[in-house]
Amino acid sequence: MPRFILLLLVVITSFLASRCVQDYPATAPYTAPVNPNPGSGTPDQSPVAPPKRLFLTSDKVKVGIDLNMGGAINYLSEANSSVNMVNNVDLGRQIQTSIYAGPFPYSVNGKQPVPQWINLGWNPVQTGDYFNHPARIVSYQQSPNQLYVKTIPLIWPLFDEPADCVMEHWVELKGNNVHVRCRIVVNRADTTQYEGRTQETPCVYLNGPYYRFVTYGGNNPFTNEPVSEYTSKENTLRYGTESWIALLNESGRGVGLIRPGKHLFGSAYFGSTRTDGEFDESSGYVNNHDFLLIDHDGVYEYEYDLVVGSLADIRQFAYAQARPGNKPDYRFGQDRLGWHYYNANDQGWPIQNELNIRWQRVDTSKVTFRIMSPVAFWKATDFTKIYVQAAFKTKSPTIRLIWRKPGEIDFFDIPTRSVDFPVINDGQFRTYEVNVGNRTGWDGIISQISLSPADDKTQSQAGSTVRIRSITAEQPGG
Repeated sequence: MPRFILLLLVVITSFLASRCVQDYPATAPYTAPVNPNPGSGTPDQSPVAPPKRLFLTSDKVKVGIDLNMGGAINYLSEANSSVNMVNNVDLGRQIQTSIYAGPFPYSVNGKQPVPQWINLGWNPVQTGDYFNHPARIVSYQQSPNQLYVKTIPLIWPLFDEPADCVMEHWVELKGNNVHVRCRIVVNRADTTQYEGRTQETPCVYLNGPYYRFVTYGGNNPFTNEPVSEYTSKENTLRYGTESWIALLNESGRGVGLIRPGKHLFGSAYFGSTRTDGEFDESSGYVNNHDFLLIDHDGVYEYEYDLVVGSLADIRQFAYAQARPGNKPDYRFGQDRLGWHYYNANDQGWPIQNELNIRWQRVDTSKVTFRIMSPVAFWKATDFTKIYVQAAFKTKSPTIRLIWRKPGEIDFFDIPTRSVDFPVINDGQFRTYEVNVGNRTGWDGIISQISLSPADDKTQSQAGSTVRIRSITAEQPGG
């Protein structure tokens, strides 16, 4: 074989190998559209820029992201249809990532939030802002089966204000399943650690015909029991024990949002008609309603799937995914694992083998210090003890473990929902065995657990610390 052909093969092979292992694609140039500045006074909304879509297509689904909408998914249809299901009436819709942190109200560079969104706080939105300015595209790539986009989002309530974070999204199409991976890198000058808040990871807005909210919230997930359906417009939460929620039309077709291991979903309907298209106001809405503490320098990743088709298609896909364990198993090596706090903060990102938490009252509307797990699905009969591997240095000789059940609006600090256990406040690590199985209220489904001082009646607990390595239903090793 001629030498130049051999050299060419080596170059091609090396190039392909580098492409296979490259996790974060290189920059592709893109110039965003320029929106007119309406002048002084209260800014008006600018017109949405014309679409600049990149598509992936299978024999079942067509999906598109829009570079004039921050690279968010703004097109989704079945392959045999030319009707886009995604609502695009403004830059707060689409299928996208939207995150939240303090302070609220949030203002910067002399810009004040619009009154109707004053309490959103620091709110980077992947697509753009309330005034229809599109978010900045840093880079993007398209391959036959994947789209990639890197975005500087905008602060939703402020006028054309880039957020101090970057979002990356990878969109992959497999049959009737759209798999999305998101990576958020935060770089805020404000180093305050604000309390964890609910996030839209992601939010999904479909057009008016998609008004049926369907999920399974029963006590026996993955057994094909009947689902629950809602058509209320109310903005409310749904407890989905099979980790999915669907938005369907009259004929029973639509989109399912699947997030394995997640159980709390928001749903709402906006508008007054069930016939509107993608540039009309009416829209069905669902989201994954995760609590997340956003650090000023944090890095966060999450994944989700969109399944297009019938309820049977959506549920079948959910059943094929890996399922979470049936007991608490939190080991805080490099992540908070969804734990968050009231009136407390920790040493920040990155997490290094423990949660190092200091209790300090910053919100007088919340009457206690509390360390809370993410929302989960556990059967009380599956475990009777919880092991807390921690080092306490508090002003309370007793700590209270409280649990919550589905449908309860908050933790109830009552004997049938709690167990007190003594601790040694010398700052040394110990494993505390908490027997919950002998309490009359330990039954049915447990959806969340928390820790707080048993005698927290005043601000005397301020300055107390606890370092937690793990909270598990099995005796930790080591």
